[in-house]
Amino acid sequence: MTYSIPGDIRTKIQTSTSIGGIDSPFTKTRAVLDMMKGWEIMKAVTEGTEYLRENSEAFLPLEPREDFTAYMARVNRAVFSPFTQRLIRAATGLVLRKPIALTGDPYWTEMFKMDVDGCKSDLDEYARRILMCSLTYGQSHILVDYPAPSGAVSLAEERQQNRRPYWIEVDPNNLYGWRLDRESNYGNLIQVRLGEKAVLPDGDFGEKVFDQVRVIEPGRYRVFRKTDQVDSMYDIDDGSYAGEFDTGTTGEDYKLAESGSFSLGEIPLVTIYSGKTENLVSKPPLLDIAYLNLAHFQRQADLIHSLHVASQPMLVMEGYDDQTKDLAISVNYAMATQPGNKIYYVEPASSAFDAQSAEIRELQMQMATLGISTLSQQKFVAESADARRLDRVDTNSMLAMVSMELEQKLQKAFNLSAEYVGIEPPEVKISRDFDIERLIGQDITALTSLFDQQVIDREEFRDILVQGEVLPSANEAKSE
Repeated sequence: MTYSIPGDIRTKIQTSTSIGGIDSPFTKTRAVLDMMKGWEIMKAVTEGTEYLRENSEAFLPLEPREDFTAYMARVNRAVFSPFTQRLIRAATGLVLRKPIALTGDPYWTEMFKMDVDGCKSDLDEYARRILMCSLTYGQSHILVDYPAPSGAVSLAEERQQNRRPYWIEVDPNNLYGWRLDRESNYGNLIQVRLGEKAVLPDGDFGEKVFDQVRVIEPGRYRVFRKTDQVDSMYDIDDGSYAGEFDTGTTGEDYKLAESGSFSLGEIPLVTIYSGKTENLVSKPPLLDIAYLNLAHFQRQADLIHSLHVASQPMLVMEGYDDQTKDLAISVNYAMATQPGNKIYYVEPASSAFDAQSAEIRELQMQMATLGISTLSQQKFVAESADARRLDRVDTNSMLAMVSMELEQKLQKAFNLSAEYVGIEPPEVKISRDFDIERLIGQDITALTSLFDQQVIDREEFRDILVQGEVLPSANEAKSE
């Protein structure tokens, strides 16, 4: 039986019908608006319970004629189970379970690798964040930047001044639009617009926050800033949620705040895809699971609410009028009745709860079928050996694709960085070993017995423990 998601997942995302005729750097293009519909779903399932409660009208709709106070009580009892988030973390952990190998100039392997973004993020930590973002939204971005010239005449002087390339994480939600070359270099990126927050000092201690858009073209950039201050850093003062955004602005409420040039002949934006459909357009690879996860949240909220109501049965007293006074119902009291009067509790039948629980279990099975059980190692249903083998093959192919994409795009980011400083880029390698066959306690005990009986020698014993990831390899031990 195929489970259909109950009702529409109502989002407040603007449609693309109102963007025509608006010539502004703040205008989001149609392709971006279309992608943001899926991004809002992914944001909901990765942000979790608090986000869904804050935006309950979109993801847990008010029932017809439901009292709002009762509705909010129902919302505050609802708890989200993070199946999708767990899957993203598990997939990221499998792809990057071994450190990224970097070979080449010591500048990259010893210095840059330990701080790729100027904020002390090492390469493995940075790659983990980028990959999780890509698996969430179908794409993530690295903007390779380089500080403006400071008078240095050599690479050595630049290094002394700590002038170096650095990588900036660009949230897909901050992608406003782009243009591709349709003539000489067909398909190449010739313009991209990225949304930012400008935080400027205000007095001795205060701050002012402005929306701005960075327009990047080959060899140059411009920054347009809105003239009105942002009321809130998170744009939720009016009670709207993060999925609501403006589709455009007039030509009178922004100004050119900054402009400049850079040495590269291309736009230094590197996009890591996990669900590419065309240039800078993608679909979240886990969107189907996310919809099931939201349906699971809704059904589980219904069950929690039903159990809450059922745990408080209604007392029915037959033969008593509304004028009856001073009745106390408690374990320490007894009630005397007149002949013919009845007192009893009314509560829902358990069959309704059984049906809701069955629906929830079916949703869990569907999510497991789509990949959660394989990647997160959480099994909801029994599987045959053949089924597990097929799951592993399919999973490995998906992980291998994501791994190769990440490796290629990190290499490109290093290539762009190398162009800035004029040295050879390093070589990037990401492990394709996704099969985790760790030895368990019983295995180790058996191996120890074989070693004690001299069935295997010391070297064989150690090699097996290394393969089973009980002991580190020689290279790993040396690096530590």
